[in-house]
Amino acid sequence: MPRASARPPPSADFRPPSVSSSSILQNEDLFNTSGDHLEPEPEGFRTDTQLPRRRRTTDTYTKIHNILADLRRERISPIDILLQVLDPDDIDYDRYRGNLYREDSTKLSELLERIMGDYNGKEKLLQCMRPHLVEFAWIAVVTPEFIENWNLDEDTDATPFLTQILETAAQTEHARVHNKKKTPQKMCKVVRRQLLYQSSNRCLAFQAEFGLFLWSTGCSRQTIDALFRCGLSVCYDSVLNLVESLADHCMLAAIDIAKDPHSFCYDNINISTSIDVEQRGAAGPAKVQSGTFGLLYILLDAVREHMLIKPIMRGFKAATGLHFNHDIKPSLEHLNSFHDQLVIVVITCLTSHNEGFEYTSSNPDLQHKVRRAIPVGYMTPHFPLRATTIEEATTRGNLLYHDDVYINQLGWTSESLSEYAIPGFHDQLTNSRIRSAQVLRAKDVNAWTRREIFQLGFGLFHLCLNLVWAILHVHRGSVNEAGSLSFFFALMDKTRLGNAQPDYHSLLAALTQVFDGLLLNAWLKECGFTSFKAFAEAKPTPTQLREIAARILSEYATPMSTENPPEPESSADPPSDDEVAESDRLWLRAANPTETTSNSRRATPKPPPTPRANPKDDVAHQNVRILARDLLMIAVLIRAISDGDIRRVEVLLPHLAMMFRGSGCNKYCTEILHFLLNLKHIWTPEFADIMRDNMIICISGGGPGHCMPIDLNIEHLIGYLKILLHAKGMSSTWDRLGNISAAIVHLQRVKKKVSAALDGAYKNTGHSTPDTSHLVWRVQRSRERGFAKLPTG
Repeated sequence: MPRASARPPPSADFRPPSVSSSSILQNEDLFNTSGDHLEPEPEGFRTDTQLPRRRRTTDTYTKIHNILADLRRERISPIDILLQVLDPDDIDYDRYRGNLYREDSTKLSELLERIMGDYNGKEKLLQCMRPHLVEFAWIAVVTPEFIENWNLDEDTDATPFLTQILETAAQTEHARVHNKKKTPQKMCKVVRRQLLYQSSNRCLAFQAEFGLFLWSTGCSRQTIDALFRCGLSVCYDSVLNLVESLADHCMLAAIDIAKDPHSFCYDNINISTSIDVEQRGAAGPAKVQSGTFGLLYILLDAVREHMLIKPIMRGFKAATGLHFNHDIKPSLEHLNSFHDQLVIVVITCLTSHNEGFEYTSSNPDLQHKVRRAIPVGYMTPHFPLRATTIEEATTRGNLLYHDDVYINQLGWTSESLSEYAIPGFHDQLTNSRIRSAQVLRAKDVNAWTRREIFQLGFGLFHLCLNLVWAILHVHRGSVNEAGSLSFFFALMDKTRLGNAQPDYHSLLAALTQVFDGLLLNAWLKECGFTSFKAFAEAKPTPTQLREIAARILSEYATPMSTENPPEPESSADPPSDDEVAESDRLWLRAANPTETTSNSRRATPKPPPTPRANPKDDVAHQNVRILARDLLMIAVLIRAISDGDIRRVEVLLPHLAMMFRGSGCNKYCTEILHFLLNLKHIWTPEFADIMRDNMIICISGGGPGHCMPIDLNIEHLIGYLKILLHAKGMSSTWDRLGNISAAIVHLQRVKKKVSAALDGAYKNTGHSTPDTSHLVWRVQRSRERGFAKLPTG
């Protein structure tokens, strides 16, 4: 708000109105009906009220004077009239308030300018507004937009003289000339903000952001309060208020997002309490407290008209089921796409573990073809909700959680929720509970209470999780069985992979290393060179690489036929035992030329033809080929998800369904069949594309290679919640956890922005991917020594 200009001095031709001094005093008393009188102004302070006052001579002033005289007689203050007119509950004066608050109206600003132009009025106004100013500075300012736009740097230096003093004091002349690493600019900016905060508690942009940074990184209450005394942060209680305010703003954003097409995903969250807490039966704290945490996602390329639930339900009633040949059996186009993905993955294994193949990285013939990928640069907006103590592991728990989110948190009604579909992507257990709720309420009153609006897709992360567990179950074997996973794990010194459901990331890394080692052994045998270095120096063309990769798929990653090979046709009678013995003796002599016998000068006959290999003769080799085939499926699936191309994933679904069924994992086989049925018979083509496009998301906007399944994102956020809650102690309430969960995305953003602004090592808080190539080559060498490919003819 601009400052009020000083009142101009009276002009020479100014004439006071013909009003008595007693009338003026009476009019002044109208504004002070409570009996309070103005206190004397400070000595030496001159305001425009000390200037000679002028009296208006216009007709308007005369009318106002007469009206004030009438109000005086009725003992009514003009302020009472103003308060009555501005009362928002009085509907009789809505027109006056509407005119006062119009965008083009300047009456309200003029009123505030007049008050601010008077010393006593200014002091009184600031005193009355102080609670609102504190609320604005401490609560309303720290919003998601504030966190997004916060920056330590300034466009213009508001205190250049102070900055020069601080930079001069921060380093000597010698340091300014010779120091190349240590610069005082950032420290001086921080000190300047300390001084601003010390001068006024309204200058707390840095302190609020830095306080959230300290709290989100796990600093204790004592540390935050100590830094508050130093002027670097707000106090610990204020940080908690900021978290709560930030959560409220995030929920308001989620409420607005819920009005547009969106998807709703959730998962359970289990918080383990301290083992030192004394258990007191039902009244004591539980060892593990379970709840549910959900998110809303803005749908990619979704149109509201395509989200109507009625056409979907008509398709559901008309659907008759799946037919294997028409709905599950891959078409020729899908088979070509599937084979092309396999070839590219096999070639990538060669080029990523050997130098000299860098020229292939930019060749389009050696890259995956884009079929239906997330647009490059697109960042999936997501809005976490407050975590609750409702468990979603039961059908009743799912129903209660749906009501809590959409009725209580988002403020919808059952009638307003019954028109449009809401996609959901969950693990198999959650989908099963939601379908059970739909069956349980099949005859309820509207689409919301029947839960028809929830159209389900499976989470690709949980699909991959169960796939690697299924392959481990099939190929585990024992350490003594050459070619089994247990054999390779022992070879690579892997541990903690012996139970039925080991850690997903550890198991996936081990399987990837085994797979790469097997493929590198196949490349070395099929490339035609004695070493990979010589092969790279030969610069094979993309066509040659694809031909070798296709041969590797056929000879090393495809099960051999179990039928007995046919005997070679021969018109002659079978040789006698003596002839066989003589032939073997001559063959051994040819294989060992140093051996001398009496018949050494005789011509060496040709060796007998090698019989066609029977897979029953080398069980280990056959098992390794099947293992390579299954591991290849994992590699192709992970690569397609990482690139964000759902069409490449959809091509794999029939093969994955058969793999799950063959390994005994019937639940995810059924989940895939549910999804295929919806795609082909129930959902409209437009809604089916919406479901396809939103199974994979991209949080960073990095494009291919930086995408993830939608259900993996919530697992990451739950991990952040657990880390933060454990750092703050398990005495925190679920209300506090609800505030943290609603603001968790922006708390993570605060950590990144503050670390970047202060040149901190945010990336070093994670872990660096270790170099495990020696394990890959160990598998390759063991395969070369112990599992030579059987001759095929």
